[in-house]
Amino acid sequence: MADKIRGIVLNVRKYNDKNCIVTLYTRERGRVSFISPIGSGKASNMRRARLQPLAVLDTEVSFKAATELQRLGSITPAEVWTDIYFHPSKRAITIFISEFLYRLLNDTTPDPRLFDFLVESFRLLDHMDKATVDFHIPFLVAMLTFSGIRPDVSACRPGYVFEFASGSFVPDLEAKGPRIEGDEALGIPFVTRINFSNMKRLRLTSTNRRQILYSLLNYFSYHFPGLGSLKSPEILKEVFDQ
Repeated sequence: MADKIRGIVLNVRKYNDKNCIVTLYTRERGRVSFISPIGSGKASNMRRARLQPLAVLDTEVSFKAATELQRLGSITPAEVWTDIYFHPSKRAITIFISEFLYRLLNDTTPDPRLFDFLVESFRLLDHMDKATVDFHIPFLVAMLTFSGIRPDVSACRPGYVFEFASGSFVPDLEAKGPRIEGDEALGIPFVTRINFSNMKRLRLTSTNRRQILYSLLNYFSYHFPGLGSLKSPEILKEVFDQ
């Protein structure tokens, strides 16, 4: 019996001349990889259009326990994005977020709260008309909580450093391993308060934005090593630093 599932497209890569591998983050089953025919003609073009990064799809799948790659059947859009693939900065953010989530969400355990947050976030991005260049900052801040590594900023004070391992502020001489120091460390409480509601009031320079982004990614990659080789931040740099 086929299961109805809803999923977010995280990655599509070629498998062989006839098939590709589609990785979805689904509401019902967490992360799942599927084998999908490449095909040809108009039907193939439509299918590829529906499998763009962060597309939200409905499908029915007959899951087979002994099969590593399930077969992806017919797909229908659950959400229709009207702008994120055509607006230059939104497309850059879309590419970045899809790569970030593909590397981060390796656990197959479903998390409906996270799934719903992601869809709401992409819906917001699609409809935004201002402050788009800062969207990825509150998104990453929110993902700190969903990832279980939100910093404890209660001990933040001059002379303390932010220690990656504990995710908290400690005296400089007690810190072990990677850390953030000085004025950058003192700015962490400000960063953790950034959200989608207040981001329109941000007045970040390209330097500020880049510094916050790489600090967040360094912290994420300490706890999730697979994030250490992201390529898409360079795309953000090219688009936003012009």
